[in-house]
Amino acid sequence: FRHIGAISLFSCVGTAISTFVVAIMLQVVKNMGWTGGFEPHFTELLTFGSLISATDPVSTLAVFQAKQVDPQLFYLVFGESVLNDAVGLVLFKTFSKFVGKRDNFEKIMGALIEFFVDFSVGFIGSMIVGFGVGLCSAYFLKKVDMRHTPVLELSLFFLTMYMPFFIAELFELSGIVTILFTGISARRYASGNLSDGTEENVDILFRLAAHIAETSIFLELGLSVFGLTASLRWKFVGWSILACLIGRALNIYPLRTIHNIFLLRNTPKEELDAGLEIVSSIISSTPCTRKDLKVRNNTAHMLWFSGLRGAVAYACAKTFPNIYGNRATFVSTTMAIVFFTVFLFGCTTECALQILNIEMNCDEEQYMKENNTINKMNYINKFENKYIYPNVVRNFATNHEQDVEMDNKSAVTDPMDCVKSAPYQNFEGGKSVNTRKIQNRSLYDFGLGSSSSVMSSQVDTRDHVRRMLV
Repeated sequence: FRHIGAISLFSCVGTAISTFVVAIMLQVVKNMGWTGGFEPHFTELLTFGSLISATDPVSTLAVFQAKQVDPQLFYLVFGESVLNDAVGLVLFKTFSKFVGKRDNFEKIMGALIEFFVDFSVGFIGSMIVGFGVGLCSAYFLKKVDMRHTPVLELSLFFLTMYMPFFIAELFELSGIVTILFTGISARRYASGNLSDGTEENVDILFRLAAHIAETSIFLELGLSVFGLTASLRWKFVGWSILACLIGRALNIYPLRTIHNIFLLRNTPKEELDAGLEIVSSIISSTPCTRKDLKVRNNTAHMLWFSGLRGAVAYACAKTFPNIYGNRATFVSTTMAIVFFTVFLFGCTTECALQILNIEMNCDEEQYMKENNTINKMNYINKFENKYIYPNVVRNFATNHEQDVEMDNKSAVTDPMDCVKSAPYQNFEGGKSVNTRKIQNRSLYDFGLGSSSSVMSSQVDTRDHVRRMLV
């Protein structure tokens, strides 16, 4: 949540910018007769621009994880890719409705107005449904203790987490946005009510389901290569790739500038006087106390480089409106762009990190300490501790009081004297909320999903306390 502003800016506004840049550029190329005889309608180009603007940097994130890159870069790329998919799907559904209608100014303006209405209602509604289901599941698990029936607990929790998708589709909301915020709220509030075994198993189960789903769609993508040449128009593919690269650049760089200027102008005067880094341009001038939020040049270049296309774009292309009989061409173009970006940018990610001088082998705990990240988000923790956790987390009041007492003791005594009083086993088979937060906190845990990574986090209690207190 520390970088939610930049993530939202790139994923929401940036995806819309990329969509219109791709559509307008391809429309200009079509009018000049450079598409090799392919004459799509502008509404089709808008629909294509929306689906091809959805990024899927899985291979890039895998390299980021292995190299332990700058945490800010990881947050931005991962967060943008998640929200970007949701925005792209909303745009795709909106513009798909206008394919087959006359391409005039009134229709285009109507599409824009409907997009803003659908996006606002759909995104906010999906977010509310997702958070609501996550909180309801936490409250249910608090009131109904199923820790002695782990199979039932695992099954019910797994099904509950996918139920919001069907609720969202029933009310014509965004299922992917709903699932996203359900996962955020459930991980933060509901997982503390699960037994240890169920929490480990459900994490592996979700990772397995995600891996199988992604493998399936990439398997279909790979097998479809054999029929790729039948409807492939190379001139249109080439212009589409160029339009994607330009659209991505017009997404990242102008918004990066706006974000950095916004940081400067929304900083109190005393904070500016205390520590402003004066550099030659306004883009680089950011208060020292907010320096971890500034998107620097090398980070912006890597954000542009990480704009790979993947499963979401291909899945949308398979359902492209076929009113004018152009679906096959758009599917083959999407496949070509996916292969181009994955092989070219995905395979050269490590080289790009070295060329751009991106910091690697970072210590996440040191990053948090240097930027005082936890304290800067303290207002969220206070709100949760007062209004949310006591109502949805089992034994939270007792555990919280004991955690505070432990913190007070650690301030005046040797840290190891607090081990016996630490609230790590306040109920049978469970742990306190704070203990669970210590486990699997690393952002570099993305995509591992192995039982060894889960088990390795469960080290000796004394080591937990020593690292936490020191």
